[in-house]
Amino acid sequence: MGSVESWRRAALAAYVLAGAGLASGGYALATTQANVNAIAAAQKRLDDDEWSKHQAHAKTDSARSAAGEGVALDARPYPAAADWAAVAGQVMPSVVMVAVIERAKGDGSRNRAWLVPGVQTNLATELLTRYRAWQHEWAKADQEREWVTLGAGFLVGDGRTALTAAHVLAGIEGVRVKLASGEWRSARVARIDHVRDVAALLIDGEPGQPVRVAPALPRQGQAIAAIGSPKGLDFSMSAGIVSRHGQVGGLIGAAGMLQIDAPIAGGNSGGVVVNGRGEAVGLVSHSAGPFTQAVPIGRALAVAGL
Repeated sequence: MGSVESWRRAALAAYVLAGAGLASGGYALATTQANVNAIAAAQKRLDDDEWSKHQAHAKTDSARSAAGEGVALDARPYPAAADWAAVAGQVMPSVVMVAVIERAKGDGSRNRAWLVPGVQTNLATELLTRYRAWQHEWAKADQEREWVTLGAGFLVGDGRTALTAAHVLAGIEGVRVKLASGEWRSARVARIDHVRDVAALLIDGEPGQPVRVAPALPRQGQAIAAIGSPKGLDFSMSAGIVSRHGQVGGLIGAAGMLQIDAPIAGGNSGGVVVNGRGEAVGLVSHSAGPFTQAVPIGRALAVAGL
């Protein structure tokens, strides 16, 4: 009789544990799916907002607005053909390459997805994230982290500050820059504006040669060049023209941008855009098809407080 009673108790305990396991599994799956849905919904809201702003601007675009109506434009005469060899020699000492090392993943407890409104930080999410960290060997990946050149920048002000694109510095633990001489310098983020996609880095050591800044933006059709590290090819230069002046939507309103058609690839972000006189007119932000949006130099300098 005792053995039967023991068997019944064991069976009941197994039943209870199985039920608890199903409930826990269901809770974990439901929580994970809720988080996935929340992230997707947040991204859709951003995409919808971006598209609505694009449509609003498209309705008011005209040849005059594309030519820079209302923008202070450079009225100085320019030669028919820019001497890019001379410009390169003049500007390169002010150019830097920006290398970063990514933030350690650890056990996933600092998962930035949890910063998205509506995404829950709870036991199920934490346990699943820790399991994912173990499954994908995040600890091993952290030990193998290395410095990677992700963008470019240029010296401004007193030669101790470099401007670059804010998105180059996303999710990083450290940053350093390589000068035109090939020397590496430690740096730190002094200011960053994600809305404008501009960041200012404070560089250790002796000051370098700051870039000369144009007094006004180039006119539509004028020659420009961009310098950066496309595909990791440091200090590369590509030339084109100003295709138009315009605005792009942002998280907070719209911002004026300089659209150029100089060939741009990954690694050009944050690089300087110069006119045919070798003066900075913008900072490479992001590409849209064959064209690239550059932050006008005045707005970029404002982030650095210059």
